[in-house]
This record gives sequence, C-alpha cells and structure tokens, in this order.
Amino acid sequence: MMSLLVKSLRPLFVPLLKLRMDAPHLPEGSTLVRQLKPAPAWLTLKYIHVFLGMAGNLVVGVGVSIAALTQWGTEGIFIALAIWLALFAILGFALVATRLDFELRDYLVGDKSLRVRMGAMNQREVTLSYANVQNIEVRQGPLERIWGFKSLTVSTAGGGTPMHEGERSTHEVTLEGLTQADEIRALVMSMLKKHTDTGLAGPTAKPTAALPIDALREVLQAAQLLEAAARNTRHRP
Repeated sequence: MMSLLVKSLRPLFVPLLKLRMDAPHLPEGSTLVRQLKPAPAWLTLKYIHVFLGMAGNLVVGVGVSIAALTQWGTEGIFIALAIWLALFAILGFALVATRLDFELRDYLVGDKSLRVRMGAMNQREVTLSYANVQNIEVRQGPLERIWGFKSLTVSTAGGGTPMHEGERSTHEVTLEGLTQADEIRALVMSMLKKHTDTGLAGPTAKPTAALPIDALREVLQAAQLLEAAARNTRHRP
C-alpha cells in the first residue's frame, strides 16, 4: 500500500527535486569490486521515521481544524481543508524523497577508493581514497538490531582547514542499511591493506658506482709503496 501511495505521488514531486538519476561511477583508473544498496528494511524504518516526525504536525492540524469549524462554521470547513491539504502535501513530499533516497543510494567499493552517493533533498557523492582512511567502524543501534541491518562508517584524513587550532580535519561517510556490514568491512580492510603494502615498497636503492680502473691501480701502487717502506724500516740496524 505504501509503495502504491508513493508511486502515485512521485510524478508530482520528482521534478521539484531536480536529481541526477544516472548511475554513479568510480574515478578513472579504479576497478569496481562490489556495489551495494541499503536493505528494504532500511526503507521501511525510514518511512516510520517520516510518520513519527509528522505526528506532532498532524495533532496540531486536528486541533486547529476543530477550532476553525467551531468558530467560523462554513468558512472553517475551507480553512480545515486547506490545513489538511498542506499537511498531506508535506507528508507526501517527505515519503517520495525517502523513496528516492533509497533508490538512488549507492555504495561502490573499488580497488583504490570508495564512492558513496546518498540523499534526495540534498544529493551528495563522496569519494574516499584508501590512502587517507583512518578508521572503519561497524555500528548497530537498537532499532537497526531489530530490523536486521547495520551501518558502516569510514573516516579519512581530510584536506580541508580545521575549525580550531590543533584539530584534525576529517571526512566521514556512513553506508547505512547494510545486512552484510561486517563482510564489507573486511573487504574494505583487505583493499586498504593491499594499498598499504603496495605503498610500502620504497624506491630501489641505487647501486654503488664502481671505481675507475686507473683509480684502482693508483690505490694498489700506493699500498705497495707503503709496504716497501715499512719493510725497509724494519731491516735498518
């Protein structure tokens, strides 16, 4: 039923969001290892969050509608209708945005970097290089435990300016709604280890240049002269 409602409202709100609908790609030179999306249970939980967030507005709408009908009679009917049309428009927009966020949310694990696209109201695409990864953490709150999925948070050293002196600038993205978060963490760790091991191979040491033949002969002759002088000194009375 929820899917049918969102599908019917979708044409009304999609043009307003002006989203990029094409699939995301890894940077040039990177190979895709795994592509992931949130679990359907993640979408269901997001729908519940939308209804809970609107609960207060709906209660206020009921109170204002009753007051309008009581005080203004026929005019109050139009006021109440306007209030409920506005509330349903807001709710419908939120539901459609949540559905689009689910459809357009992609997690791309590459051999050199991780790319994440997320959001509908504010669509973002973030690429994190394994060279800058500082921490990889799996998180699971009480509701996530009930619905059977986890979140994977990846933090990297950022290139921006710190807000305060001595503070490190960092970037962080969260891959939400993963049913195989531990497996993906192990995969990212293996990519990170491979990248680190490759980076540890430093430049090959330059071979020591050989001495010229003439210089070797001069050294040999000097040694012979020193040996002869020492021998003569030992045989003097």
